[in-house]
Amino acid sequence: MPLRAWGLCSLLATAAFAQPRLEDRVKELRLANGMRWLVVERPEAPIFTGFIRVRVGGADESPGATGLAHLFEHMAFKGTPMLGAKDWAAEQPLMLELQQAGDALARLQRQGQANTDEGKKLAAEVAALQKRHDALFDENALARLYQVNGGVGLNATTDKDMTSYFVSLPKNRLELWLTVEAQRFAAPVLRDFYTERAVVQEERLRSIETNPAGALYEELMQLAFVSSPYRWPTVGYAPDLAAMTWSGAQAFFDQHYVASNAVGCVVGDVSLEAMRPLLERTFGQLPLVPRPPDPVFSEPPARAQRRSTVTFDAAPRLMMAFRKPGPPSREDLVFDVITVLLEEGNTGRLQQRLVFKDRLAQDLFVGGGPGIRLGNLIIIGVTPLAGVKLEQIEAAIWDELGKLATQGPTDLELQKVRNRVTADLARRLESNVGVAAALSRAQLLIGDWRYVLERPKVIEQIDAAEVKAVAKRFFVKENSVSVSLARPVGGAP
Repeated sequence: MPLRAWGLCSLLATAAFAQPRLEDRVKELRLANGMRWLVVERPEAPIFTGFIRVRVGGADESPGATGLAHLFEHMAFKGTPMLGAKDWAAEQPLMLELQQAGDALARLQRQGQANTDEGKKLAAEVAALQKRHDALFDENALARLYQVNGGVGLNATTDKDMTSYFVSLPKNRLELWLTVEAQRFAAPVLRDFYTERAVVQEERLRSIETNPAGALYEELMQLAFVSSPYRWPTVGYAPDLAAMTWSGAQAFFDQHYVASNAVGCVVGDVSLEAMRPLLERTFGQLPLVPRPPDPVFSEPPARAQRRSTVTFDAAPRLMMAFRKPGPPSREDLVFDVITVLLEEGNTGRLQQRLVFKDRLAQDLFVGGGPGIRLGNLIIIGVTPLAGVKLEQIEAAIWDELGKLATQGPTDLELQKVRNRVTADLARRLESNVGVAAALSRAQLLIGDWRYVLERPKVIEQIDAAEVKAVAKRFFVKENSVSVSLARPVGGAP
């Protein structure tokens, strides 16, 4: 065994003897309403990290209504009837007026009539109602409540597969966290809906429409997938955002934010025995509602290479992708090995070939996306050095993929991959946040938190023959997608 690998194994072995194994610390609880909870006892410090993950993301939307999952993540910070309200009795009828006027304006937007006299009148009415409403609630109530109680890291994320809410707090604030999060889950108030919708529209403008990397990635997804909901962006399409309604967002929440569609995870100085009654009094009071069905679609088989060029006044770039299965398939784990083989540090095959040997690229990345619930992609992105043609880059990539399919990796390369996977897992599980994030994600999307710990064991078994077989099967023209970024005619060189 190489010296570095031996040192890593010794370090992990010492840590294992010093404290109970993670798998022995994880306790599971399923409430009567179907919500699953993971509790991990780590009493080293009097704090905890709490995660609430909901199995709803961009993949759960429908054409014409993209961006709803992400927008609702914004709305979940606007409080509840108890949290953030200054005068709830006065706020309720005003919000109803605001919703009716705003949704009427959104319908005109969908019909292309927002600039009519009626549309302008409604826009002015919405602005006036919003100004009156702003005086009736405290938009920072949630963040301030957690802050004064010692909370750090309050945040949320939305991707194609799920929406996540998380924060870290002192251990004696566990009941507060459970109470607040259960209320947010049961009765969020969509305050500032149209204001936040404008924020998301600006986010799309900044991250995709005026961002060359974002524009290239969006085109890659739309080209790679024909019917899979992975093809549209999590932030949503601009016309969908402009026409999004308050009532539509509320209906989306009512369908997907149910207890059976969520996983909670608490990691820190906690115990399941102490949490059980708290959970029953908070999240346990949510009703039993069946989990919504997963997306239904029929992605046709790949029969030909797909290519596209995005015109953008920016330096050229290239993204290539190959369709593949997602976890927990073994092939997905082989692609995890291939990803490290191609990109890892200064020794990855594409790094060596494109950046150091042939001096074709200034940087590159290899990774998976855009989610893991459905069939997905391995993606290669390259920014060439000035003067290098994208055709040279693509030819070099195909050459390296061909070598992987015919020659396979060496034993030394495979050992480096195993060391990397083991080290990455050890680093991820050092903190409460890392443990909570990893376990809750696996439980929600794959169905078993143990996948986090089993994955390195399976990767340990993957040999050169298996890597060659997967590379030979998937790295073929008819399974590939290639999208390039080119300046418009007459643009800067």
